[in-house]
Amino acid sequence: MTVDHKVGDQLFRQVDFLGSIYLADSFVSVPQKIWDGNGEAKLYVGQESEELRNFFGSRPFNIRCFLKKSELIQFMEELRSEYNYPQQSYRRKKELPELFRDRRSKIEDQDEIIWFSFEEQDQIAPPRIYGKSQDAGYNFLRELPLPTLSYLSFMKLESSNEKVFHVRLFTDFLPLGSRYHPKENPNLIESLVQDDIAIRKIRRGQEKFRERVLNSCPFCPITKVSDDRILEAAHIKPYSKSSNDEKYDKFNGISLTPTIHSLYDKGFITVSEENTLMVSDWISSVTVRNLGIRNNLRLQIPEFDKRKEYFKFHQDNIFRA
Repeated sequence: MTVDHKVGDQLFRQVDFLGSIYLADSFVSVPQKIWDGNGEAKLYVGQESEELRNFFGSRPFNIRCFLKKSELIQFMEELRSEYNYPQQSYRRKKELPELFRDRRSKIEDQDEIIWFSFEEQDQIAPPRIYGKSQDAGYNFLRELPLPTLSYLSFMKLESSNEKVFHVRLFTDFLPLGSRYHPKENPNLIESLVQDDIAIRKIRRGQEKFRERVLNSCPFCPITKVSDDRILEAAHIKPYSKSSNDEKYDKFNGISLTPTIHSLYDKGFITVSEENTLMVSDWISSVTVRNLGIRNNLRLQIPEFDKRKEYFKFHQDNIFRA
């Protein structure tokens, strides 16, 4: 299936995808570095291979890339907890909350489409492939991410007369021990709450939430699995963004298998207002095929109308559209 993307006034089709280029400590800006040294501005994209050459072009490639302001804002909002409650030993840890505000404000001043060139550093002998840019937009790739918790993906787009590359930043909190940041993890609030009574109350709330959700929706609508030993009670609207009443509302929950739950929490799938599955373009077609899911899959979600507004929030704010 051809996927169309509008960039400015021009329409492109998606022709290829390259995901999960993790951003090393050596690449990010000095304040959020963990180790010594000033680092380097060049980005490592992988080892010499036919696949990478087909994607980026023959040596030395020089490609036109863009970021989206709205996606940078979403990325920063996902990292907000780590900027404000840092779990890693950053070099200038105390400055991170102020840096968050400054960087967030800087993004707001940009146009929606932020262009930059990306040139291969052909002075570096194979097999390692690096790229670099002198353009201001490229600097966001170094300034915004936090090492080990951030990665980027490239999407290759093509029109009748041009190829461009959509670059997007993503977060990954698994190095901290969970797909959630500790500040936002509904199952790990004890790391931030000192009162033992409060901890027990939160745990009881989570247990009751799971029980109510599985009773209300006793199967995963996407995989049809109904074994409650496997099912997880997923918040439709994230726990961290929910009001006190919403946090434990059974209609703000859906039963999902662990892999589907992870995809949903990370915004790679969502549910439309028509009760169909929406799959993000930012997950590879191979992964989608291997998972046995597909876009526009008709779902059977119990009492969907009572869950509809929660799904709308996820689609508008979490989904990687």
